[in-house]
Amino acid sequence: MSYQESPTRLIAYCRRSQEREDRQVLSNDAQKRTLLEYAENHNIEIVDIYVESQSAYKKGRPLFNKMLNRIEAGEVDCILTYHLTRLARNSFDGGRIIYMMDDDVIKKIITPESEFTGHSDDKFMMQIHFAMAKKSSDDNSQFVKRDIKSKLLKGELPGTVPLGFLNIDRAGRITPAQYSPQKQQILEQLERPLKREEIDPIDGKLLRMLFEEASKGVYTLAGLQNYAQGIGLETRNGKKKLSKCVLTNLLSNPYFYGAIRYQGKIYNENIQHDPLISRELFDRVQHALARKSKGRHRRHQFSYSGLMRCGECGCAITAEWQKGHVYYHCTYKKGSCDQRKWIREEQLQEQLLCILTDLSIPEAFIKPACDKVRELHKSEAKSSESVRRKLQSQYNACKQKLDGLLQLKISPNNVSGELLSDEEYLAQKRALNEDLESIQSKLGAIHGDGTQWIDDCQSFVEALINLPDNLAMASCEEKRGVILLVCSNLVLKDCKVTAEYQEPFATIAKFPLAGANQKARLESSDCNDTVSKTLEKRPLDPNLCIEWQARKDLNLRPLVLETSALAN
Repeated sequence: MSYQESPTRLIAYCRRSQEREDRQVLSNDAQKRTLLEYAENHNIEIVDIYVESQSAYKKGRPLFNKMLNRIEAGEVDCILTYHLTRLARNSFDGGRIIYMMDDDVIKKIITPESEFTGHSDDKFMMQIHFAMAKKSSDDNSQFVKRDIKSKLLKGELPGTVPLGFLNIDRAGRITPAQYSPQKQQILEQLERPLKREEIDPIDGKLLRMLFEEASKGVYTLAGLQNYAQGIGLETRNGKKKLSKCVLTNLLSNPYFYGAIRYQGKIYNENIQHDPLISRELFDRVQHALARKSKGRHRRHQFSYSGLMRCGECGCAITAEWQKGHVYYHCTYKKGSCDQRKWIREEQLQEQLLCILTDLSIPEAFIKPACDKVRELHKSEAKSSESVRRKLQSQYNACKQKLDGLLQLKISPNNVSGELLSDEEYLAQKRALNEDLESIQSKLGAIHGDGTQWIDDCQSFVEALINLPDNLAMASCEEKRGVILLVCSNLVLKDCKVTAEYQEPFATIAKFPLAGANQKARLESSDCNDTVSKTLEKRPLDPNLCIEWQARKDLNLRPLVLETSALAN
Protein backbone atom coordinates (compact mmCIF):
# COMPACT_ATOMS: atom_id res chain seq x y z
CA MET A 1 0.00 0.00 0.00
CA SER A 2 1.39 3.43 -0.98
CA TYR A 3 1.64 6.43 1.26
CA GLN A 4 -1.19 8.14 -0.57
CA GLU A 5 -3.56 5.25 0.15
CA SER A 6 -2.76 5.06 3.86
CA PRO A 7 -3.97 7.99 5.96
CA THR A 8 -2.35 6.44 9.03
CA ARG A 9 1.21 7.05 7.80
CA LEU A 10 2.19 10.62 8.50
CA ILE A 11 4.86 13.12 9.57
CA ALA A 12 4.84 14.53 13.10
CA TYR A 13 5.83 18.16 13.63
CA CYS A 14 6.81 19.81 16.94
CA ARG A 15 7.79 23.43 17.37
CA ARG A 16 8.91 25.42 20.36
CA SER A 17 9.39 29.14 19.82
CA GLN A 18 11.69 31.34 21.85
CA GLU A 19 9.32 34.28 21.54
CA ARG A 20 7.15 35.60 24.34
CA GLU A 21 3.84 34.41 22.92
CA ASP A 22 4.96 30.77 23.20
CA ARG A 23 6.21 30.73 26.76
CA GLN A 24 3.10 28.84 27.97
CA VAL A 25 3.41 26.14 25.29
CA LEU A 26 4.90 22.77 26.15
CA SER A 27 8.53 22.14 25.33
CA ASN A 28 9.50 20.14 22.26
CA ASP A 29 10.21 17.07 24.37
CA ALA A 30 6.77 17.22 25.96
CA GLN A 31 5.09 17.73 22.58
CA LYS A 32 7.00 14.81 21.08
CA ARG A 33 6.08 12.54 23.97
CA THR A 34 2.39 13.49 23.65
CA LEU A 35 2.36 12.81 19.89
CA LEU A 36 4.08 9.43 20.25
CA GLU A 37 1.56 8.33 22.88
CA TYR A 38 -1.31 9.45 20.65
CA ALA A 39 0.13 7.60 17.64
CA GLU A 40 0.57 4.41 19.69
CA ASN A 41 -2.97 4.54 21.09
CA HIS A 42 -4.52 5.11 17.66
CA ASN A 43 -2.33 2.67 15.69
CA ILE A 44 -0.72 5.43 13.63
CA GLU A 45 2.67 4.94 11.98
CA ILE A 46 4.90 8.01 12.13
CA VAL A 47 7.23 8.13 9.14
CA ASP A 48 9.38 10.92 10.53
CA ILE A 49 9.37 13.54 13.30
CA TYR A 50 10.51 17.13 12.80
CA VAL A 51 11.44 19.04 15.95
CA GLU A 52 12.06 22.74 15.38
CA SER A 53 12.92 25.60 17.73
CA GLN A 54 12.04 28.70 15.78
CA SER A 55 9.35 31.35 15.78
CA ALA A 56 6.52 30.98 13.29
CA TYR A 57 5.82 34.73 13.28
CA LYS A 58 7.62 34.99 9.93
CA LYS A 59 8.04 32.52 7.08
CA GLY A 60 11.28 30.68 6.41
CA ARG A 61 11.40 27.78 8.89
CA PRO A 62 13.76 25.22 7.29
CA LEU A 63 12.30 22.01 8.81
CA PHE A 64 8.71 23.15 8.25
CA ASN A 65 9.44 23.85 4.57
CA LYS A 66 11.25 20.51 4.25
CA MET A 67 8.18 18.72 5.65
CA LEU A 68 5.83 20.40 3.15
CA ASN A 69 8.22 19.63 0.30
CA ARG A 70 8.13 15.94 1.20
CA ILE A 71 4.33 16.05 1.27
CA GLU A 72 4.28 17.72 -2.17
CA ALA A 73 6.61 14.97 -3.40
CA GLY A 74 3.99 12.39 -2.41
CA GLU A 75 5.88 10.64 0.40
CA VAL A 76 3.06 11.21 2.91
CA ASP A 77 -0.21 13.11 2.97
CA CYS A 78 -0.98 13.66 6.67
CA ILE A 79 0.46 15.76 9.48
CA LEU A 80 0.35 15.07 13.22
CA THR A 81 0.99 18.11 15.43
CA TYR A 82 0.31 19.23 19.00
CA HIS A 83 -1.83 22.22 17.95
CA LEU A 84 -2.55 24.14 14.76
CA THR A 85 -0.59 27.13 16.09
CA ARG A 86 2.54 24.93 15.94
CA LEU A 87 2.18 24.89 12.15
CA ALA A 88 1.60 28.56 11.35
CA ARG A 89 1.40 31.97 12.98
CA ASN A 90 1.78 33.95 9.78
CA SER A 91 -0.55 34.34 6.82
CA PHE A 92 1.90 32.90 4.26
CA ASP A 93 2.44 29.50 5.94
CA GLY A 94 -1.23 29.24 6.95
CA GLY A 95 -2.36 30.02 3.40
CA ARG A 96 0.09 27.47 1.98
CA ILE A 97 -1.35 24.72 4.17
CA ILE A 98 -4.96 25.59 3.20
CA TYR A 99 -3.99 25.70 -0.49
CA MET A 100 -2.36 22.25 -0.26
CA MET A 101 -5.55 20.92 1.33
CA ASP A 102 -7.58 22.45 -1.51
CA ASP A 103 -5.40 20.54 -3.99
CA ASP A 104 -5.79 17.37 -1.90
CA VAL A 105 -2.01 17.23 -1.35
CA ILE A 106 -2.60 17.27 2.40
CA LYS A 107 -5.49 14.96 3.19
CA LYS A 108 -5.61 15.33 6.95
CA ILE A 109 -4.08 17.28 9.85
CA ILE A 110 -4.41 15.53 13.22
CA THR A 111 -4.07 17.00 16.70
CA PRO A 112 -4.67 15.17 20.01
CA GLU A 113 -8.01 17.03 20.31
CA SER A 114 -9.40 16.95 16.76
CA GLU A 115 -8.88 16.14 13.07
CA PHE A 116 -9.06 18.50 10.09
CA THR A 117 -9.75 17.24 6.57
CA GLY A 118 -10.37 18.89 3.23
CA HIS A 119 -14.02 19.51 4.14
CA SER A 120 -15.06 23.15 3.81
CA ASP A 121 -16.08 23.38 7.49
CA ASP A 122 -12.74 21.99 8.63
CA LYS A 123 -10.80 24.38 6.41
CA PHE A 124 -12.92 27.26 7.67
CA MET A 125 -12.10 26.34 11.28
CA MET A 126 -8.41 26.05 10.39
CA GLN A 127 -8.48 29.52 8.87
CA ILE A 128 -10.01 30.85 12.07
CA HIS A 129 -7.27 29.19 14.17
CA PHE A 130 -4.52 30.57 11.92
CA ALA A 131 -6.11 34.05 11.94
CA MET A 132 -6.37 34.01 15.74
CA ALA A 133 -2.73 32.90 16.04
CA LYS A 134 -1.71 35.70 13.66
CA LYS A 135 -3.72 38.24 15.69
CA SER A 136 -2.12 37.01 18.92
CA SER A 137 1.36 37.34 17.43
CA ASP A 138 0.63 40.84 16.15
CA ASP A 139 -0.69 41.93 19.55
CA ASN A 140 2.33 40.52 21.35
CA SER A 141 4.59 42.26 18.84
CA GLN A 142 2.92 45.56 19.65
CA PHE A 143 3.26 44.90 23.39
CA VAL A 144 6.97 44.15 23.00
CA LYS A 145 7.54 47.29 20.91
CA ARG A 146 5.71 49.39 23.48
CA ASP A 147 7.77 47.90 26.31
CA ILE A 148 10.98 48.56 24.40
CA LYS A 149 9.97 52.17 23.73
CA SER A 150 9.12 52.65 27.40
CA LYS A 151 12.53 51.28 28.40
CA LEU A 152 14.32 53.60 25.98
CA LEU A 153 12.39 56.62 27.28
CA LYS A 154 13.41 55.66 30.81
CA GLY A 155 17.03 55.38 29.72
CA GLU A 156 17.33 51.60 30.00
CA LEU A 157 18.80 49.26 27.39
CA PRO A 158 16.32 46.66 26.07
CA GLY A 159 18.14 43.38 26.35
CA THR A 160 21.52 42.31 27.64
CA VAL A 161 24.12 44.97 28.40
CA PRO A 162 27.49 44.74 26.58
CA LEU A 163 30.69 43.33 28.03
CA GLY A 164 31.90 45.60 30.83
CA PHE A 165 28.42 46.00 32.34
CA LEU A 166 26.10 43.71 34.28
CA ASN A 167 22.32 43.27 34.35
CA ILE A 168 20.92 43.36 37.90
CA ASP A 169 17.53 41.82 38.78
CA ARG A 170 14.98 43.32 41.18
CA ALA A 171 16.49 41.41 44.11
CA GLY A 172 19.86 43.11 43.56
CA ARG A 173 21.51 40.00 42.12
CA ILE A 174 23.48 39.66 38.89
CA THR A 175 21.43 37.82 36.27
CA PRO A 176 22.32 34.10 35.93
CA ALA A 177 23.95 34.40 32.50
CA GLN A 178 26.48 36.92 33.87
CA TYR A 179 26.66 35.81 37.50
CA SER A 180 29.98 35.65 39.30
CA PRO A 181 30.28 35.28 43.10
CA GLN A 182 33.34 37.54 43.14
CA LYS A 183 31.58 40.30 41.20
CA GLN A 184 28.45 39.97 43.33
CA GLN A 185 30.50 40.37 46.49
CA ILE A 186 32.23 43.49 45.16
CA LEU A 187 28.91 45.08 44.17
CA GLU A 188 27.40 44.37 47.60
CA GLN A 189 30.29 46.25 49.20
CA LEU A 190 29.11 49.46 47.48
CA GLU A 191 26.53 49.80 50.29
CA ARG A 192 23.90 51.36 48.06
CA PRO A 193 20.92 50.11 46.07
CA LEU A 194 22.17 48.62 42.82
CA LYS A 195 20.94 49.94 39.49
CA ARG A 196 19.42 47.68 36.87
CA GLU A 197 22.60 48.17 34.81
CA GLU A 198 25.86 48.33 36.74
CA ILE A 199 29.49 48.66 35.64
CA ASP A 200 31.29 45.32 35.86
CA PRO A 201 33.75 45.76 38.75
CA ILE A 202 36.34 43.56 37.00
CA ASP A 203 35.79 43.66 33.24
CA GLY A 204 34.83 47.34 33.37
CA LYS A 205 38.38 48.36 34.31
CA LEU A 206 39.79 46.18 31.55
CA LEU A 207 37.43 47.71 28.98
CA ARG A 208 38.55 51.18 30.04
CA MET A 209 42.18 50.17 29.54
CA LEU A 210 41.29 48.78 26.10
CA PHE A 211 39.63 52.06 25.05
CA GLU A 212 42.66 54.04 26.20
CA GLU A 213 45.01 51.87 24.17
CA ALA A 214 42.75 51.95 21.11
CA SER A 215 42.62 55.77 21.25
CA LYS A 216 46.36 55.98 20.57
CA GLY A 217 45.80 54.87 16.98
CA VAL A 218 48.89 52.65 16.87
CA TYR A 219 47.19 49.23 17.18
CA THR A 220 45.57 47.22 14.44
CA LEU A 221 42.52 45.13 15.30
CA ALA A 222 44.79 42.10 15.59
CA GLY A 223 47.02 44.06 17.95
CA LEU A 224 44.03 45.09 20.05
CA GLN A 225 42.95 41.44 20.14
CA ASN A 226 46.29 40.43 21.56
CA TYR A 227 46.25 43.34 24.01
CA ALA A 228 42.78 42.40 25.26
CA GLN A 229 43.84 38.81 25.71
CA GLY A 230 47.01 39.93 27.48
CA ILE A 231 45.13 41.92 30.13
CA GLY A 232 42.64 39.07 30.64
CA LEU A 233 39.64 40.47 28.75
CA GLU A 234 37.64 37.61 27.21
CA THR A 235 34.07 36.69 26.38
CA ARG A 236 31.63 36.22 29.23
CA ASN A 237 32.06 32.46 29.23
CA GLY A 238 35.79 33.04 29.74
CA LYS A 239 36.76 30.55 27.04
CA LYS A 240 36.99 32.55 23.83
CA LYS A 241 39.28 35.28 22.56
CA LEU A 242 37.45 38.42 21.47
CA SER A 243 36.88 38.24 17.73
CA LYS A 244 37.52 41.23 15.48
CA CYS A 245 33.78 41.67 14.93
CA VAL A 246 33.04 41.67 18.68
CA LEU A 247 35.97 44.00 19.29
CA THR A 248 34.77 46.47 16.66
CA ASN A 249 31.23 46.43 18.06
CA LEU A 250 32.52 47.05 21.58
CA LEU A 251 34.77 49.96 20.61
CA SER A 252 32.01 51.61 18.55
CA ASN A 253 29.18 51.13 21.07
CA PRO A 254 28.00 54.51 22.49
CA TYR A 255 26.65 52.69 25.56
CA PHE A 256 30.09 53.02 27.16
CA TYR A 257 30.00 56.84 27.26
CA GLY A 258 26.40 57.06 28.43
CA ALA A 259 24.09 56.68 25.41
CA ILE A 260 21.99 53.89 23.91
CA ARG A 261 21.98 52.92 20.25
CA TYR A 262 18.91 50.96 19.20
CA GLN A 263 17.96 50.21 15.59
CA GLY A 264 20.33 52.89 14.30
CA LYS A 265 19.01 55.65 16.57
CA ILE A 266 20.93 57.17 19.49
CA TYR A 267 19.12 57.79 22.80
CA ASN A 268 21.05 59.97 25.26
CA GLU A 269 18.34 61.29 27.58
CA ASN A 270 17.41 60.01 31.06
CA ILE A 271 20.22 57.43 30.86
CA GLN A 272 20.19 55.28 33.99
CA HIS A 273 23.62 53.62 33.81
CA ASP A 274 26.91 55.30 34.70
CA PRO A 275 29.31 55.96 31.79
CA LEU A 276 32.44 53.85 31.68
CA ILE A 277 34.47 56.32 29.62
CA SER A 278 34.21 59.95 28.57
CA ARG A 279 32.68 61.06 25.27
CA GLU A 280 36.00 62.64 24.34
CA LEU A 281 37.83 59.31 24.72
CA PHE A 282 35.12 57.54 22.71
CA ASP A 283 35.45 60.04 19.85
CA ARG A 284 39.23 59.61 19.80
CA VAL A 285 38.78 55.84 19.52
CA GLN A 286 36.39 56.26 16.57
CA HIS A 287 38.89 58.55 14.87
CA ALA A 288 41.66 56.02 15.44
CA LEU A 289 39.55 53.13 14.12
CA ALA A 290 38.60 55.10 11.02
CA ARG A 291 42.23 55.95 10.35
CA LYS A 292 43.33 52.34 10.79
CA SER A 293 40.56 51.00 8.56
CA LYS A 294 42.03 52.89 5.60
CA GLY A 295 45.38 51.20 5.91
CA ARG A 296 46.72 48.11 4.21
CA HIS A 297 48.73 45.13 5.31
CA ARG A 298 52.44 45.90 5.66
CA ARG A 299 55.16 43.31 5.54
CA HIS A 300 57.39 45.40 7.83
CA GLN A 301 56.30 47.63 10.68
CA PHE A 302 58.37 50.82 10.85
CA SER A 303 58.29 53.21 13.79
CA TYR A 304 57.75 56.50 11.95
CA SER A 305 56.40 55.61 8.50
CA GLY A 306 53.19 57.37 7.54
CA LEU A 307 53.66 60.10 10.16
CA MET A 308 55.50 62.71 8.06
CA ARG A 309 55.09 64.57 4.80
CA CYS A 310 57.68 65.68 2.33
CA GLY A 311 58.51 69.35 2.76
CA GLU A 312 58.79 69.92 -0.99
CA CYS A 313 56.07 67.95 -2.77
CA GLY A 314 53.77 67.05 0.16
CA CYS A 315 53.85 63.29 -0.44
CA ALA A 316 53.99 60.84 2.44
CA ILE A 317 57.31 59.72 3.88
CA THR A 318 57.86 55.98 3.65
CA ALA A 319 60.56 53.62 4.95
CA GLU A 320 62.44 50.59 3.66
CA TRP A 321 65.27 48.26 4.62
CA GLN A 322 68.60 48.80 2.88
CA LYS A 323 71.82 47.01 3.88
CA GLY A 324 70.62 46.26 7.40
CA HIS A 325 69.36 49.77 8.15
CA VAL A 326 65.98 51.52 7.92
CA TYR A 327 65.89 54.57 5.65
CA TYR A 328 63.10 57.15 5.33
CA HIS A 329 62.40 59.04 2.11
CA CYS A 330 59.66 60.61 0.02
CA THR A 331 57.34 58.30 -1.90
CA TYR A 332 57.78 60.51 -5.04
CA LYS A 333 54.18 59.82 -6.07
CA LYS A 334 53.82 63.27 -7.64
CA GLY A 335 56.90 62.74 -9.77
CA SER A 336 58.56 66.15 -9.45
CA CYS A 337 60.55 66.14 -6.18
CA ASP A 338 64.23 66.92 -5.62
CA GLN A 339 64.38 65.32 -2.17
CA ARG A 340 66.54 62.39 -3.24
CA LYS A 341 68.62 62.11 -0.10
CA TRP A 342 67.44 59.50 2.41
CA ILE A 343 67.77 59.64 6.19
CA ARG A 344 68.52 56.72 8.48
CA GLU A 345 66.12 55.93 11.32
CA GLU A 346 68.78 56.58 13.98
CA GLN A 347 69.32 60.13 12.69
CA LEU A 348 65.60 60.72 12.40
CA GLN A 349 65.02 59.55 15.96
CA GLU A 350 67.72 61.88 17.28
CA GLN A 351 65.88 64.84 15.75
CA LEU A 352 62.56 63.68 17.20
CA LEU A 353 64.21 63.36 20.62
CA CYS A 354 65.38 66.97 20.32
CA ILE A 355 61.80 68.01 19.57
CA LEU A 356 60.54 66.18 22.67
CA THR A 357 63.33 67.66 24.79
CA ASP A 358 61.65 71.05 24.50
CA LEU A 359 58.77 69.61 26.54
CA SER A 360 60.87 68.48 29.51
CA ILE A 361 60.55 70.40 32.79
CA PRO A 362 63.15 70.06 35.59
CA GLU A 363 62.04 67.54 38.19
CA ALA A 364 63.14 69.80 41.02
CA PHE A 365 60.64 72.41 39.89
CA ILE A 366 57.47 70.31 39.96
CA LYS A 367 56.83 69.69 43.66
CA PRO A 368 57.57 73.23 44.97
CA ALA A 369 55.60 74.74 42.10
CA CYS A 370 52.53 72.59 42.80
CA ASP A 371 52.81 73.28 46.56
CA LYS A 372 52.90 77.01 45.87
CA VAL A 373 49.89 76.85 43.55
CA ARG A 374 47.91 74.83 46.13
CA GLU A 375 48.63 77.46 48.72
CA LEU A 376 47.41 80.23 46.43
CA HIS A 377 44.17 78.34 45.66
CA LYS A 378 42.94 77.53 49.15
CA SER A 379 40.38 80.31 49.05
CA GLU A 380 39.23 79.20 45.60
CA ALA A 381 38.60 75.67 46.90
CA LYS A 382 36.15 76.96 49.53
CA SER A 383 34.21 79.15 47.15
CA SER A 384 34.09 76.52 44.42
CA GLU A 385 32.62 73.95 46.83
CA SER A 386 29.82 76.36 47.75
CA VAL A 387 29.05 76.99 44.10
CA ARG A 388 29.18 73.25 43.35
CA ARG A 389 26.62 72.43 46.05
CA LYS A 390 24.27 75.09 44.74
CA LEU A 391 24.56 73.85 41.16
CA GLN A 392 24.11 70.23 42.25
CA SER A 393 20.90 71.18 44.05
CA GLN A 394 19.62 72.89 40.92
CA TYR A 395 20.59 69.85 38.82
CA ASN A 396 18.73 67.43 41.12
CA ALA A 397 15.60 69.60 41.07
CA CYS A 398 15.67 69.79 37.27
CA LYS A 399 16.19 66.03 37.04
CA GLN A 400 13.15 65.41 39.26
CA LYS A 401 11.04 67.62 37.01
CA LEU A 402 12.16 65.67 33.97
CA ASP A 403 11.37 62.33 35.64
CA GLY A 404 7.96 63.60 36.70
CA LEU A 405 7.26 64.75 33.16
CA LEU A 406 8.10 61.29 31.82
CA GLN A 407 5.90 59.54 34.39
CA LEU A 408 3.01 61.82 33.44
CA LYS A 409 3.55 61.07 29.75
CA ILE A 410 3.53 57.26 30.14
CA SER A 411 0.79 57.26 32.78
CA PRO A 412 -2.27 55.08 31.97
CA ASN A 413 -4.43 58.16 32.58
CA ASN A 414 -2.67 59.93 29.70
CA VAL A 415 -3.32 57.33 26.99
CA SER A 416 -5.28 59.72 24.81
CA GLY A 417 -3.03 62.70 25.58
CA GLU A 418 -5.64 64.53 27.63
CA LEU A 419 -3.24 65.38 30.47
CA LEU A 420 -0.13 65.98 28.35
CA SER A 421 -0.04 65.97 24.55
CA ASP A 422 2.99 64.98 22.51
CA GLU A 423 3.68 68.60 21.56
CA GLU A 424 3.53 69.79 25.17
CA TYR A 425 5.72 66.91 26.33
CA LEU A 426 8.39 67.56 23.72
CA ALA A 427 8.41 71.32 24.38
CA GLN A 428 8.74 70.94 28.16
CA LYS A 429 11.27 68.15 27.78
CA ARG A 430 13.39 70.28 25.44
CA ALA A 431 13.38 73.19 27.88
CA LEU A 432 14.36 70.98 30.83
CA ASN A 433 17.14 69.32 28.84
CA GLU A 434 18.55 72.73 27.95
CA ASP A 435 18.58 73.65 31.63
CA LEU A 436 20.30 70.36 32.48
CA GLU A 437 22.99 70.91 29.85
CA SER A 438 23.61 74.42 31.13
CA ILE A 439 23.98 73.22 34.72
CA GLN A 440 26.16 70.29 33.66
CA SER A 441 28.53 72.59 31.81
CA LYS A 442 28.87 74.77 34.92
CA LEU A 443 29.44 71.72 37.09
CA GLY A 444 32.05 70.46 34.66
CA ALA A 445 34.07 73.63 35.19
CA ILE A 446 34.34 72.86 38.92
CA HIS A 447 36.72 70.01 39.76
CA GLY A 448 35.82 68.74 43.22
CA ASP A 449 37.45 70.95 45.82
CA GLY A 450 39.07 73.17 43.21
CA THR A 451 42.51 71.53 43.47
CA GLN A 452 42.01 68.25 41.62
CA TRP A 453 43.27 69.88 38.46
CA ILE A 454 46.61 70.51 40.20
CA ASP A 455 47.08 66.78 40.82
CA ASP A 456 46.23 66.06 37.19
CA CYS A 457 48.68 68.71 36.06
CA GLN A 458 51.44 67.34 38.30
CA SER A 459 50.93 63.78 36.99
CA PHE A 460 50.96 65.08 33.43
CA VAL A 461 54.17 67.05 33.84
CA GLU A 462 55.89 64.19 35.67
CA ALA A 463 55.25 62.02 32.62
CA LEU A 464 57.22 64.52 30.53
CA ILE A 465 60.39 64.41 32.67
CA ASN A 466 61.92 61.34 31.04
CA LEU A 467 59.90 61.38 27.84
CA PRO A 468 62.91 61.48 25.45
CA ASP A 469 64.67 58.60 27.25
CA ASN A 470 61.50 56.54 27.33
CA LEU A 471 60.94 57.10 23.61
CA ALA A 472 64.38 55.73 22.80
CA MET A 473 63.60 52.49 24.66
CA ALA A 474 59.96 52.18 23.58
CA SER A 475 58.53 49.64 21.17
CA CYS A 476 57.54 50.48 17.61
CA GLU A 477 53.88 50.98 18.46
CA GLU A 478 54.69 53.05 21.55
CA LYS A 479 56.94 55.36 19.54
CA ARG A 480 54.19 56.01 17.03
CA GLY A 481 51.74 56.58 19.87
CA VAL A 482 53.91 59.26 21.49
CA ILE A 483 54.58 61.11 18.24
CA LEU A 484 50.87 61.07 17.31
CA LEU A 485 49.98 62.29 20.79
CA VAL A 486 52.50 65.12 21.00
CA CYS A 487 53.12 66.35 17.45
CA SER A 488 51.22 67.28 14.33
CA ASN A 489 52.19 68.41 10.82
CA LEU A 490 55.55 66.64 10.81
CA VAL A 491 57.56 67.67 7.74
CA LEU A 492 60.80 66.15 6.45
CA LYS A 493 62.90 68.31 4.16
CA ASP A 494 66.63 68.15 3.47
CA CYS A 495 66.87 65.36 6.06
CA LYS A 496 65.58 67.70 8.77
CA VAL A 497 62.32 67.23 10.68
CA THR A 498 60.04 70.06 11.77
CA ALA A 499 56.81 69.67 13.69
CA GLU A 500 54.07 71.53 15.49
CA TYR A 501 53.03 70.68 19.04
CA GLN A 502 49.47 69.72 19.80
CA GLU A 503 47.76 71.25 22.80
CA PRO A 504 48.49 71.24 25.67
CA PHE A 505 52.07 70.43 24.64
CA ALA A 506 52.35 73.66 22.67
CA THR A 507 51.79 75.62 25.89
CA ILE A 508 54.26 73.43 27.78
CA ALA A 509 56.97 74.12 25.16
CA LYS A 510 56.49 77.88 25.72
CA PHE A 511 56.84 77.53 29.48
CA PRO A 512 59.84 79.59 30.74
CA LEU A 513 61.34 76.58 32.56
CA ALA A 514 60.93 74.09 29.73
CA GLY A 515 63.55 72.70 27.36
CA ALA A 516 66.33 75.07 26.41
CA ASN A 517 65.15 77.71 28.92
CA GLN A 518 65.93 75.53 31.95
CA LYS A 519 69.51 76.63 32.34
CA ALA A 520 68.74 80.33 32.12
CA ARG A 521 65.88 80.22 34.62
CA LEU A 522 67.51 77.81 37.11
CA GLU A 523 70.83 79.51 37.67
CA SER A 524 69.96 79.93 41.38
CA SER A 525 71.00 76.96 43.54
CA ASP A 526 67.84 77.31 45.57
CA CYS A 527 65.06 75.95 43.38
CA ASN A 528 62.36 76.95 45.89
CA ASP A 529 63.41 80.60 45.64
CA THR A 530 63.28 80.39 41.87
CA VAL A 531 59.81 78.85 41.96
CA SER A 532 58.55 81.44 44.43
CA LYS A 533 59.86 84.31 42.32
CA THR A 534 58.38 82.81 39.18
CA LEU A 535 54.94 82.36 40.75
CA GLU A 536 54.96 85.66 42.62
CA LYS A 537 55.30 87.40 39.28
CA ARG A 538 52.24 85.47 38.11
CA PRO A 539 49.39 85.74 40.65
CA LEU A 540 45.93 84.26 40.22
CA ASP A 541 45.23 86.31 37.12
CA PRO A 542 44.83 83.70 34.35
CA ASN A 543 46.19 86.08 31.74
CA LEU A 544 49.46 86.53 33.65
CA CYS A 545 49.86 82.91 34.76
CA ILE A 546 48.64 81.13 31.67
CA GLU A 547 51.41 78.49 31.84
CA TRP A 548 49.90 76.96 35.01
CA GLN A 549 46.46 78.51 35.25
CA ALA A 550 45.40 77.23 31.83
CA ARG A 551 45.74 73.66 33.05
CA LYS A 552 42.71 74.15 35.30
CA ASP A 553 40.28 74.12 32.38
CA LEU A 554 41.87 71.19 30.55
CA ASN A 555 40.95 67.59 31.18
CA LEU A 556 44.40 66.04 31.09
CA ARG A 557 43.48 62.67 32.54
CA PRO A 558 43.48 60.74 29.22
CA LEU A 559 46.85 62.24 28.31
CA VAL A 560 48.31 61.25 31.68
CA LEU A 561 47.22 57.68 31.13
CA GLU A 562 48.71 57.55 27.66
CA THR A 563 52.09 59.08 28.44
CA SER A 564 52.47 57.10 31.64
CA ALA A 565 52.38 53.91 29.60
CA LEU A 566 55.87 54.71 28.39
CA ALA A 567 57.22 54.49 31.91
CA ASN A 568 56.63 50.77 31.77
